[in-house]
Amino acid sequence: MRSFLSNYRYQIIIVFIGLIWITLLNALLQIKDQHIIYPDSESYRQAADFFYHNFKAHYYRPIGMAVIFGLPYLFGGDDAAVFQFSFIINILSWLGAALIIFSFLKKYLSPNKALLFALLFYSVLGSVFITFHLLTESIFTFLILLSFYFFDKYYTTKSFKYLSLALSLIIFSILIKPGAKFLAIVLVLFFSRELIKNYYRRGSILLYLSFALVIFHCVKMKQEYGNFTVSYIDGVTYYNYLGNTAMGLKTGDAFEEGKQKRSDYIFSLSYPEQKEVASKDMMDQVKNNTVNLFKGYLLDIVENTKTPDDCINICRNIAGTSYFEGIKKAMIIVSKYQNRFFTVIGFILALYYFFKSYKKPDIYTLISFYILYTIAISGISSHQGDRFHIVFFPFVIILIGKLYAEKYQKNILPDQQ
Repeated sequence: MRSFLSNYRYQIIIVFIGLIWITLLNALLQIKDQHIIYPDSESYRQAADFFYHNFKAHYYRPIGMAVIFGLPYLFGGDDAAVFQFSFIINILSWLGAALIIFSFLKKYLSPNKALLFALLFYSVLGSVFITFHLLTESIFTFLILLSFYFFDKYYTTKSFKYLSLALSLIIFSILIKPGAKFLAIVLVLFFSRELIKNYYRRGSILLYLSFALVIFHCVKMKQEYGNFTVSYIDGVTYYNYLGNTAMGLKTGDAFEEGKQKRSDYIFSLSYPEQKEVASKDMMDQVKNNTVNLFKGYLLDIVENTKTPDDCINICRNIAGTSYFEGIKKAMIIVSKYQNRFFTVIGFILALYYFFKSYKKPDIYTLISFYILYTIAISGISSHQGDRFHIVFFPFVIILIGKLYAEKYQKNILPDQQ
């Protein structure tokens, strides 16, 4: 026991501080007493209900979230149990993310400095507050971090099993967030030579299984709704956000006014029709409203960059404490500038490391690509606080730690020799 505590003392400290911190924030803003359920959260619960009670795919929410967060249904739990279970999964994902950051950084920083950078992740208020809601960001962040941990292992050891694990997690993450599908496609193509050379190895089994799960889900979608697709949410999201922003720039309509009109229309259609209408609208705006579409895309990215976390904003002073409003206001301000800081610094560092290493790609090339990819696709949607960007903030911390090591670390650590 003493040996375990000695070997994993930093990891134990990270978990302990994380639990203390989230308990404190919960007490200060009465988070668990809010009982606020986002429409997105309800749709994820509904997807779990579809899967476990009817073995049916949800039209907007893929089965990855349904399978994981709907486990209480398998054991007779009710809707409330699903929401309670989601908090447990989110907390484990949040703590796990900090542990992976520490694992990355202790390769080229002293354990004490790596610990400080890992704890910096806890300061990101958006990442903390979203753990209290049945949403994808916490578990998606953890899965992507874990996949990049295995990518790093592959680059270090050249063992194919790590590459297979990394790509399997990336592919499975499509069933958590459909927006990851192009990331998965790019990375599979990037490593296609290694995949072809090792297709017969036992390590490929997980890779084949992840592909099979995505295909199975798409087949279910085809059978039940009419299209071989992961989700219909991408078309609806474009139509109600980027498409609406671009059209508003053209017609002069306010965002909310235009969104209401377009939402009423597209949600009145069948799911295949929603997909078709959104696709036609995009093609029409590309041809006939190009400038405004581009402006709208940039405006959405700016809006996603400058706004604070909405999970803080919705908290209400249920207990009537005197300090509540002051702390809430301060946290909103901190969250707003955290989003701006990590997005801008992340963009700059991602460009720096990508162009520094792309001729001889390494783990930092992949991390940089992921950050740039996430910023790029965030322009499709908007008006949801920092949700689109917090999923890459842990990677920004890793790059900051890497840059710090390059500039100030004078000695090579033992595990780098």
